[in-house]
Amino acid sequence: MRKLFLILVILSFSSCQFEERSVESATELVEKSIQFHDPNQMWGSFSGTFSIKDSLPNGRASRRYEVSFQNQLNKVHYRNDDLEFIVWEDSVQVFKGEIKKDRALMLRNYYSYLWGLPMKLMDPETKVEEEILVEDLDGKSYQVVRIPYEKDTWYFYFDPESAQLEAYKFYQDEVKQKGEIIFLEGLVEFEGLRIPKNRSWYRTEKEEFLGTDQLISIQSQNSN
Repeated sequence: MRKLFLILVILSFSSCQFEERSVESATELVEKSIQFHDPNQMWGSFSGTFSIKDSLPNGRASRRYEVSFQNQLNKVHYRNDDLEFIVWEDSVQVFKGEIKKDRALMLRNYYSYLWGLPMKLMDPETKVEEEILVEDLDGKSYQVVRIPYEKDTWYFYFDPESAQLEAYKFYQDEVKQKGEIIFLEGLVEFEGLRIPKNRSWYRTEKEEFLGTDQLISIQSQNSN
């Protein structure tokens, strides 16, 4: 009986230690999420094409476009019916339509960042606040990571069990709660990568739907 009691005490102590170890820092939570979305660490060398459709409110026409990434080269190739351009490092080459260089560079960074989440959260210039926050969103409790950038403050919402990234929001003015929140739904899988399929955008300061980006497919691409 005494031996049984000691075994139960040891098991109870071990269980408590396991629970304590499962309480992660924000960096560890991000790493766990990356393990879910990119277990083979593909994103840094990814070379492929995303086919995307957006759905806009108020009867505005949907658009289809493609974005090709060659991440090792910091290169993005964008094309739709009216516009086609390549950004490679700080160079811009326009094949169809018109776009200013600053705008093209911004779009390269925009697509590389948002479609590369959560992997992009481990970029060297990203400063993760280590406290894990807890917040209810749409009736579900999330583990939340806060990351302040130079112009915006971002919050990332992770499933507490799998660490899947399910939403994020950013504030241009956090005091006034002015910004946007993006809900993620579904996954597109490609050679181990799990990229969110649908991204639905809303304003944070008022109830306003801005649109949904839908990832139709991912295709591999030979380097050019």
